[in-house]
Amino acid sequence: MDLQKLVLNYKDDVVKTIQEAVQIKSVQEAPLPGMPFGEGPAKALEYFLELGKKLGFEVENFDNYAGHIDFGTGEETVGILGHVDVVPEGDGWTFPPYSGTIADGKIFGRGVLDDKGPSIVCLYAMKALKDSGIKLNRKVRMILGANEETGWGCMKHYFGELKMPQPTFAFTPDSGFPVTFAEKGILHLSLTKAYDKNLDFEIVGGTAFNSVPDLTTAILPLSMKNKVEENLVEFNKEKPYKIEMTEENGKIKLSSFGKASHGARPSEGYNSISALFQFLSSITLEDNELKNIVDFFKKYIKMDYTGKELGINFSDEPSGNLTLNVGKVEIKENNLMVGFDIRYPVTFNQEDVIEKVRPKAEEFGISVGIKSSQKPLYVPKDSFLVKTLMDVYGNVTGDRDSQPIAIGGGTYARAVTNGVAFGALLNSQEDNMHQRNEYLEIDKLDTWLKIYIEAIYQLAK
Repeated sequence: MDLQKLVLNYKDDVVKTIQEAVQIKSVQEAPLPGMPFGEGPAKALEYFLELGKKLGFEVENFDNYAGHIDFGTGEETVGILGHVDVVPEGDGWTFPPYSGTIADGKIFGRGVLDDKGPSIVCLYAMKALKDSGIKLNRKVRMILGANEETGWGCMKHYFGELKMPQPTFAFTPDSGFPVTFAEKGILHLSLTKAYDKNLDFEIVGGTAFNSVPDLTTAILPLSMKNKVEENLVEFNKEKPYKIEMTEENGKIKLSSFGKASHGARPSEGYNSISALFQFLSSITLEDNELKNIVDFFKKYIKMDYTGKELGINFSDEPSGNLTLNVGKVEIKENNLMVGFDIRYPVTFNQEDVIEKVRPKAEEFGISVGIKSSQKPLYVPKDSFLVKTLMDVYGNVTGDRDSQPIAIGGGTYARAVTNGVAFGALLNSQEDNMHQRNEYLEIDKLDTWLKIYIEAIYQLAK
């Protein structure tokens, strides 16, 4: 039976389902009774599980932290890990971010790439395989989490507290093709400082540690207006993104614009936080507290995303260079918080990073705390899992030249003992995860469907 031909019969259902799924705004919010990550993620999880039930699978919801969808039987299990939550949408979308609008052959919406779209494709690949009647020797289990973007409480609950069994082999469609065999360690650091009085300025920017911020604002005393005006025109020259000044309520407001990108790939964005502090460093500042944090950025951050200024520009052969993203800043009233997203190479550990960063922050009276962390992932290229998935990718696409890749992103592959990220982005697709106007080209679904049905079959047969 030609499984790759069979699965294309489900393409129209896939498109419709992706549209419906992205219409659920599943950004984490304050917990509610029975909804640990808020209403949106719980609704999205229930949508996927109900879909799985309609498609003829056994499903189970684990306290709205996570759920799974089962197909087949066997002592061993093939796991497919996806997530139903999304990062905040941000501003400036051409189409409403939760509309699932189709235009120019694309589906637009937050989550079409990360990770609702790929998860739905895998679910319909399971459906096609089920309908084919082909006997499999391993159970196939799709495991869905509701808190991947903001802490992984879902997987900690599922595999940790509930002690659900680990799959024999697993992949997550939450990266790029061909196969991601290594993922850098992820360290989110909160740099904080408390002041003994309310500040005379306010700086706020970014929506998540793991996104390059495209807007940062500063509210400053009107007395700084002349200094700002004198420097702003010169600063903006030849800059790809600008800083604008306005007057509001007896204060001046600086709006620093940038380009959003995933925090694992800060070189693809333009950091509005770093740019704002770079501009402020060009001004003679009289406010000691403002000068203190500006001087910290001037000395140790600049516009650098390699960690060189902080002395953490580590590198290794399997996974490449460390990356640094300043994802959030909130300086208001009497508190300061700056959020770092650091992706370090697989042969290093988080202590290597912290012991370099902490003394430099303390030099400016700033404390360093760990908001969250994930150890690196490394699965050898010659393992059964990597070799099998590489063969599937090559057979379907004809691409025999691409090699397994290492990334800075963090996927659910880390949540299992034998897992990798496998797709879903093809080399010909633009990676606009975590950016405005996130979109999925409908014609790419053909290749996705063929790859995933073949991958599930080869691992489960």
